[in-house]
Order: sequence, then C-alpha cells, then structure tokens
Amino acid sequence: MKIGFIGTGVISDAIVRGLMKSDTEMSFLLSRRSASLSERLANEFSNVEVVDDNQAIIDASDVVVLAVRPQVAEAVLAGLTIPPEKQVISLIATLTHETLRSWFGTEVSICRAIPLPFVADQLGITAIYPDQAAAKTLFTLLGTVVAATSQVEFDRYGIASATMGLYFETVSTLSEWIIKEGVPESHSQLYFSALLHGLNQTALKQNETSFRDQVAAHSTPGGLNEQAVSVFKQQGGPEALVCALESIKARILANSAPNSEEPK
Repeated sequence: MKIGFIGTGVISDAIVRGLMKSDTEMSFLLSRRSASLSERLANEFSNVEVVDDNQAIIDASDVVVLAVRPQVAEAVLAGLTIPPEKQVISLIATLTHETLRSWFGTEVSICRAIPLPFVADQLGITAIYPDQAAAKTLFTLLGTVVAATSQVEFDRYGIASATMGLYFETVSTLSEWIIKEGVPESHSQLYFSALLHGLNQTALKQNETSFRDQVAAHSTPGGLNEQAVSVFKQQGGPEALVCALESIKARILANSAPNSEEPK
C-alpha cells in the first residue's frame, strides 16, 4: 500500500512512525511542507519519499491523507484533482466533507479523522467519520479506532481531543504548587507522572464503571480526596471546564453543518 501525505506536520510524522512499527508493508509519499519533518523521515526510512508536486502524490497513492493547516488548506488543495475512486483521509480540523469536495470538484470518498500524537507509539484512540475501510485499517494499526455514526458525534470527539493542553495545564498547576511548598522539581515530575499513569490504568481496567462512580470510589467519605473534590466544585472548577468545552464546541460548529451533511 502506498500512502500519500499532503502536509507533513507533527501528526503526519507520528502516523508514519507508528505505521513503521507495524508488520504491514507500505510506502509513503510526503509533501515537502514541512521540509524539516519530511526530509528527516526520508533520511530515516528507505520507504519514505519526499515529493514536491501534490498532484503527483495523489496520482501515485492508494490512500491520500490531507494534513495541511486549516488556514492554508484552500490555497494548497483547491484545484487538485482526486478521482472518485481514490480513498481520502482528512485530518484538517473544522473543514467538512462538503467543503473539501467543493474544492476537488468530485464526489470522492472522504473520511475525516482525529489521530492524536501518541499514535507514534501505537497508543491512544482515533475517531473517524464515516466508517471508511482504508481509514479503519490504518488507524487500527496505530491503536484503537472509534467510528462515529454521525457528524454530530464526530464533532464531539473533536471537542474532547482539544483537552490535551488542558490536561497538562492541570498537571502543571499541581506540580508548581507542591514545588512552591518545597518539593524538588524532579520529584514532582516523577510523582505526578506515576500517579496519573496509575489512575489512567485504573480507568482502562474499569472502563465499565462510569467516571462519576469512580469519583466516589476514590473519595472516602470525610477523607482528603472528598475534600479536594468538594472545594474544587465550590470554586467553580467543573463550570470552568464546561465553559472551555462549550467555547471549543462553538468554534467547531461554526464551520460544520451536521444536520445538512452526510458524507457519501
């Protein structure tokens, strides 16, 4: 299988590296943008080639991955010709199937996907929509796949994926507080990394138990954990989190028409 990438950023780099760890035989064509990433991959792997012509990437690939930034997507993609039988995977946030097809002028099969950086280690989960065979095959090699059944569901995964920075902002706040209280920085980093890893493993093992129930399971009545949850709620912590999610939702939905568009 030959996979072509138009746009070679951090996520494209992670996908290629993750696929290199699979047993599936494949080769890659990468656009030169970003030159530093594409050339580094080509230097590391013999089955990676950098190509300057985006149309040539499309013509020579079995699967085409669109991975340019939304701000420059139209300038890069409009005018390219993609045959209707070509399998296309779009990683471009906020751009709908309808918008992309209008640029290509064909009823090409497009699957939108939200791979996360840890696909480089074949970890994590990738949301796709619709349930396209090519996308499901590739991203299953990189971890777990969830195939959304509607544009509305897919958009909600897009909102959820925007919380990675928020996760580390929270951890950073915890770490900075105990450092200020006298804990060495190296110990703080080690402690919270291990603590959160353990909690994540618990969540994975108990994935049939709701997160709300796990709050109670980790908060002994009258104990310190219950106190922390109580004060967090009293200070408006949950409301601030929901406010952040709603702001992302508004931005995503401003570029989406979930009620009028169902991809073919």
